Amino acid sequence: MMKPDRFKHLIFLFTFTPVFCFGQIQTRLVKPADTNPQYSSEDKRHAVIRNTDYRIDKLFLFLGGTGSNSEAHYVHLMEQAAGLGYDVINLNYVNTVATFSLADDPDSLAFDHYRQELCFGTPVSDAVAVDTLNSIFSRALNLLKYLDENYPAENWGKYLSAHETMNWASIAVGGHSQGAGHAGYLGKQHSVDRVLMFSGPNDYSNAFQQAAHWIRDGGVTPLERHFAYLHLYDEIVDFTKQFVNISGLGMLAVSDTIHIDVNSPPYGNSHCLYTTQVPIFQTYYHNMTALPSAVSSVNEGVWEYLLTTATATKVEDHSSGSRLYVFPNPASNVFYVRSSEGGIDGNFELRNTTGQLVKSGMVIATDLFSVDVSGLATGIYFLHTGKSVTRIMIR
Repeated sequence: MMKPDRFKHLIFLFTFTPVFCFGQIQTRLVKPADTNPQYSSEDKRHAVIRNTDYRIDKLFLFLGGTGSNSEAHYVHLMEQAAGLGYDVINLNYVNTVATFSLADDPDSLAFDHYRQELCFGTPVSDAVAVDTLNSIFSRALNLLKYLDENYPAENWGKYLSAHETMNWASIAVGGHSQGAGHAGYLGKQHSVDRVLMFSGPNDYSNAFQQAAHWIRDGGVTPLERHFAYLHLYDEIVDFTKQFVNISGLGMLAVSDTIHIDVNSPPYGNSHCLYTTQVPIFQTYYHNMTALPSAVSSVNEGVWEYLLTTATATKVEDHSSGSRLYVFPNPASNVFYVRSSEGGIDGNFELRNTTGQLVKSGMVIATDLFSVDVSGLATGIYFLHTGKSVTRIMIR
């Protein structure tokens, strides 16, 4: 959630796509109507930030909070990501309805429908009215196509795939407040490079006293690629409710919460971070994780950690030199094991934390196999394949 923009009456007189370049960081503001004439000419512009000297061939797709301005907000976070080599998009999207307004909704799928309609334009929510064209997915896709067509030397096409979609494996999705939940929801639907959630997700149901259904449901991005950065004194959605949400995602099964103000990077390698920093200017604690008022050497250290620390859920199979990827993790009914190189051969075992064998089997010459865990109790298990072991959360 954002405060009202005190500069909303300023008029920008650009008749072309403006580009600002400071050193190696270049910022370009793009009107949605330039990417597709069906968009309103009144829409705020997308901010596109890139490093002209150093790139890591990854896109950071960022989604601001309720009422945020993609032209003006989150500048320091976006520039830091670009400084680390990311191509960055601070996307303009429909963000007028706050997530927490659904907290008392008696529909157990209210949050799911809200996320689905905003992210993909599916007409299922009573809280928002967003068509396919104005969905987060379509706005991002149209912007990437525009950048690829108009700036071919910058190679934006590497973030596009066939069949009118994006190369999600090369995209880190992040967001603040409402946007944090969108990032988490996109990570459920697509296997992304990482999910960064600032002051969110906020999808806690007072009506059912639990995290939203979509949070507790399975997803395709491995758990180890999820990060949350929260404020202990958050006054928009109480920290205890955000804590329930990250627990519902399964993050607390593999990470303890870490108070970053009294720790240093890499913060015990935790993916669940929180702060008690006091705002420098008059603003919400809720905004302290991502907005300009949050700029400090402490936060800059957190942002760099979130954007650069290793993330992949992978197991090295030393007998063959290949990598094994496990997803979804946590799993509800079934999880899958995929090899990056060639086929998988041999036995596998699934053991609980006491070492007891609960499931076993054999696979022959396949690069993907599944394990049915629908009958197992919620908890942590260990998958043994050859000389490899990886932790699986079952819920």
